[in-house]
Amino acid sequence: MSSPRVRTLEDLKLQRRWVLWRLIHKPGTPKPTKIPFQVNGKMARTNDPATWATHADCEAVVSQFSGIGLVLGEVDGVSVWGVDIDNCCDAVTGKFTPESREVVIGLDSYSEYSPSGTGCHVFGIGPLPGDGEPVVRPHPGCKQIEIKGRSYKGRGFYFTFSGRHLSKTPRDLMHRQKEITVLYNRVQTMPTKTGSKGVTVRITSDEETRYKQLMAGDMSDYDDNHSVADMALVSILAKRHHNNAFLIDQEFCKSGLYRQKWDRLDYKWSTIGKVIKGEPVFDDADDALMEDDGVDEYLVDALGKGHEGWFPKGDVSLIGGSSGSGKTYWVMTLLEKVRGGADVWGHKAIARDYRVVMHDRGQKGMRRTLDALGLSVEARQRVIRLTSKQQSLQPAEVLEAAIDKNPGAEAWFIEGLDMWFPNTIKMEVVAPIMDGLQRLATRRNVAVIATVGAPKEKTAERRDTERYHGRDALFGSSALARKCETVVLISKTDMADENSPRQYSVLPRNGRAERFWMTFACGKLIVVDPPPPKEQGIPGRKPAKGGLLKLNIWAKFKPGERVVYSHELGVSRAFYYDWVKIAVAEGVMEQRDGVYYRTTLEAQRTE
Repeated sequence: MSSPRVRTLEDLKLQRRWVLWRLIHKPGTPKPTKIPFQVNGKMARTNDPATWATHADCEAVVSQFSGIGLVLGEVDGVSVWGVDIDNCCDAVTGKFTPESREVVIGLDSYSEYSPSGTGCHVFGIGPLPGDGEPVVRPHPGCKQIEIKGRSYKGRGFYFTFSGRHLSKTPRDLMHRQKEITVLYNRVQTMPTKTGSKGVTVRITSDEETRYKQLMAGDMSDYDDNHSVADMALVSILAKRHHNNAFLIDQEFCKSGLYRQKWDRLDYKWSTIGKVIKGEPVFDDADDALMEDDGVDEYLVDALGKGHEGWFPKGDVSLIGGSSGSGKTYWVMTLLEKVRGGADVWGHKAIARDYRVVMHDRGQKGMRRTLDALGLSVEARQRVIRLTSKQQSLQPAEVLEAAIDKNPGAEAWFIEGLDMWFPNTIKMEVVAPIMDGLQRLATRRNVAVIATVGAPKEKTAERRDTERYHGRDALFGSSALARKCETVVLISKTDMADENSPRQYSVLPRNGRAERFWMTFACGKLIVVDPPPPKEQGIPGRKPAKGGLLKLNIWAKFKPGERVVYSHELGVSRAFYYDWVKIAVAEGVMEQRDGVYYRTTLEAQRTE
């Protein structure tokens, strides 16, 4: 008899392997026990399939119980194992201990917070090693780890299922036979006692005190984590304003926590929406705390307030540009500056070593590329060319092996990542590859930088920016922009002139965008002044009239303020909108969510 093909968590929910549970305090026990129940209210047995139901059946009556549970072991030919990591994270901040975090990321399968919020469960497809004997042992960074699967000596097992998914782990149960076997064997050999006490959960002050602290911008109760503090304040404001989203937003803007990120509509309404709907707080990739290990580290430091550093460690960043735009040379030049701890075009940098993985070059082609780049001997020694076999593997698998051989490298540059995508357009193809690299970068705490294609400019008069904007200008699936941090776009200012300056748009996820122009002179890249609008292929304007408009805007609006049209600016509405588009291209104005802001054109150092 053939077994059903379980591909997703939703497929698993259709199986009759689910129970309900209720906390019951048995006489003589120090704390309540989770007892399994059937949908009809009678007690369920974890070794009797006749007492199990589908997830939908349990969900229909779950309000009468404490929650839903997933029965482990084999059902209709599909085996499920579970790992319960007890007392491994802070119920207030959601932050994991390093040891437990390593276990979760290493298993790389569906993971979720436990109902208490202080532990987590990892579920996967496949049998446990050996005869499937359950393992329960203390473990560093948590109280204990339980690994269970099929029935053992007539006794079945189930784990509670909260549905509070841990972001940046797969949303489905994965086949991870190698990973669960390694963990099972390691935990099985651990001593039955350990000095680890897991995570100490902090007791916070009363709500009124916390409200005053948060309104004043004090995040000390939340390890100075801005996202956590934002959520905490929104939770208090929601109570005070009866879940009125607009009043919550209005009051939040008066607090000391208000910053530019709050003006991002996706972040603002996602944060408010979660509180109002009562959803789990930390289940979005953008603000997941499982990956938050403290102060962010960047290869290139931020310019100042309002800016963000380039290429954070523990994340993936992308460089986009059409073929021949100079992506590889620019990144190699930047990495060499970082390796020496030198300034990077006006930005400070701490000395960090790097390695380069070349994918889209043959052996001779790679030699010609290195010759053309004019790299030093030290730089050439840091370039790794992949074999044909390695090119057929997953990027994360190849990169992890390379990291093992080069443990001192904190930055990894993948040249030609899009060559690894069988189809660059489909999100279901691109997203898993990006997720794999993200988890690897997080687990190994390295900065991963990769080059991908971007649409070619058609002519000097019609640029790609007419169709593609900001981070979305990367060629291919939107998963690229959504699943990376720093994005750098490189484009020629004049397609007809090979020696014309190239525009570099650095787009951090949260900070201000930076735009500057560079050209190759005297054997190196130097920063130059922006070319005149006509050379950028942007329709021209009368200098006097445009200059007057700029003076009026600078007089009326301060740096960072939102700029809106009015007759006081002395030009027509049509001219105003033509001018601000040019100003954005020149880097003296910013556009966010369809709104224009005045910014300051940062002075760039020529090196």
